[in-house]
Amino acid sequence: MTEFFPISTLRSLILHHIALIDRSDTYNTHEFALLFLKMADFDNLDIKRSIQIIFRDSDIIFNVGENYIILLPKTNWNGAFELLKGLQEFLDQEFQDSIVTFPDDGGCADGLLDSFKNVVKKYYDIELDF
Repeated sequence: MTEFFPISTLRSLILHHIALIDRSDTYNTHEFALLFLKMADFDNLDIKRSIQIIFRDSDIIFNVGENYIILLPKTNWNGAFELLKGLQEFLDQEFQDSIVTFPDDGGCADGLLDSFKNVVKKYYDIELDF
């Protein structure tokens, strides 16, 4: 089962992941995605545990109050989109595209996080602070 990481480690883990990408010669490792999963409306712990099981061991799940941010290594926008769409259908939520990808939406950690904050604010009216 995938563990949850504290939100205070998000920026550091993104910096680390970008450093690994910079060291790699392999093209397919140059992308990763961040997605926001709104779970504040769900009290059912079984659904939240299911979310934890769905993700790969290499995915990093951050708990943000009752919501989640997921860092998906080696995942482009299309892969993250399909995953998020399936999760939102499973949860019977209206689909919201709350995805950013490296390097398309930010070539550094701070740029990517700023883009992510803007996307979450736009679709969910939630102010992220990290």
